Amino acid sequence: MNILFVYTSEIIAENGGVQRVTKVLADHFEENKINIFYLSKHKSTNNSLKNHYFLPDDHYNNSQVNLNYIRTLVIEKKINIIINQAALGGTMASLCYEAKKVADVKILSVIHNSLLGNLDSFTSSNKKIFNVIPVSFFSTFLELNFIKKILHTIYIFKYKYKYRKLYEYSDKIILLSDSYFYQFKLFVKDSKAEKVLSIYNPCSFKDNVTEVDKKNELLFVGRVNITQKRVDILLEIWHKIFLNFPDWKLNIVGDGEDLNYLKNKAIKLKLERVFFHGYTNPINLYQSAKIFCMTSSFEGFPLVLAEAQNFNVIPILFNSFPSAEDIIVNYKNGILIEPFNTDLYVNNLKKLMTNYDENIESFKSEFQLNKNKFSIHTIGSQWLNLFNELLNKDN
Repeated sequence: MNILFVYTSEIIAENGGVQRVTKVLADHFEENKINIFYLSKHKSTNNSLKNHYFLPDDHYNNSQVNLNYIRTLVIEKKINIIINQAALGGTMASLCYEAKKVADVKILSVIHNSLLGNLDSFTSSNKKIFNVIPVSFFSTFLELNFIKKILHTIYIFKYKYKYRKLYEYSDKIILLSDSYFYQFKLFVKDSKAEKVLSIYNPCSFKDNVTEVDKKNELLFVGRVNITQKRVDILLEIWHKIFLNFPDWKLNIVGDGEDLNYLKNKAIKLKLERVFFHGYTNPINLYQSAKIFCMTSSFEGFPLVLAEAQNFNVIPILFNSFPSAEDIIVNYKNGILIEPFNTDLYVNNLKKLMTNYDENIESFKSEFQLNKNKFSIHTIGSQWLNLFNELLNKDN
């Protein structure tokens, strides 16, 4: 069996959640004697993965040279299945459709985020804009229910053709949680359950068996930005508590478009013991941290929560995306906070920091359940069964 992963960016596991889950899945498939190939639009390193190919024209996706390239690739490599990891943005979808014209190839289109996340959390994810005078009054205006309904109607009308085409040209649509079915149905009302299914993202680390003494550390891992991850909120939360917890520190792992802005914000707030680590392997920090802090406006299915639990780090986050409750059972394996109630977040975080040693053992037993639920063996088996189902249909 030959599988082609398609994604806009080069598959570099350290660069983001989609790249990381792609590499974890690819490694598992290769262990099961499946040949793996990659196709991306942008090349960003000289040390690319084996069998990683790049579009010759990285400016115009549907240029004739690109269409010819993917036709040739799927034929020469005898590709059986294309996994489109960029289905949400849609930029690579038309190339996948082209491949289907010239080869008997199955297309699995994976939607790696909430279809409505940016819209449902519009004022929160655009806080940087709405804080600017004189547009700040729009923030309250856009929170009115009838305005939200109008925006939803416009948004669905704008994108329903894209998702309709994705549905028709794909053999399966993969969502990251059952909780996203209703969103997809808004765009494709007659979508069938047998064609749209959900598969969780796997934890990208093997089960942590090394016990390391925990330190008084809060941890954030992810893209350092304001639009989605809302690291600015995390800094404001730290501002409210750091003086009361002088033996604790905050580690921020990741890079992003707002890194310098947020570093300057930390300086303006006169924050102490906050450390920006940039891109780095977070394993050592997971091992030593006690609490994982997420303040996102929206997410798809964040790997970092399962990763944190894998290292016995207690997650605290806003209940701001549908799949949060697939991962977190409130007060059993993490803390869910009403979006975006920062005072409630601060109060719960203080309690976790104060009573960590008393609570961690009960959390650990719940973490173990998720370690099994999101293991690569569990999730990988679902993918392998899907491959066999699709290919056996034609035999």
